[in-house]
Amino acid sequence: MQDEIETLRKLEAERCEVIARQNFDRLEALLSPDLIHTHTRGNTDDRASYLRYLKETVEMLDVRRVDLQIIMLSDTVALMHGKQINRARLRGAEDELTVESMVTQVWARTGQEVWQVAAFHATSLGPPPPVIKR
Repeated sequence: MQDEIETLRKLEAERCEVIARQNFDRLEALLSPDLIHTHTRGNTDDRASYLRYLKETVEMLDVRRVDLQIIMLSDTVALMHGKQINRARLRGAEDELTVESMVTQVWARTGQEVWQVAAFHATSLGPPPPVIKR
């Protein structure tokens, strides 16, 4: 069980890194085709719309996790929880924004033995970020 927790910790670090590096092909592989991604303002995306949001609307400059907890619920499902700190800006803009949130994720292992994020839910720890028109 400890090996799986370490694997998931590394995958989450990779998820943060590929978002900041804009490696959208690798990010897509880390996200379930059935992804439900809930942002700090309560709006939701599926995998396709979340990737489009990152490619076209917002540029994530840095994504960090703090005090990450991982609980194995079964051999194929894990719960992840902890603070996430994003530094971002609108594409083409210079002004940056830092958002701190508590994030709960569900990771699921598929039949190919691949772990993917199936659900992501963020709750802002401060004022929510401004509404972004898409």
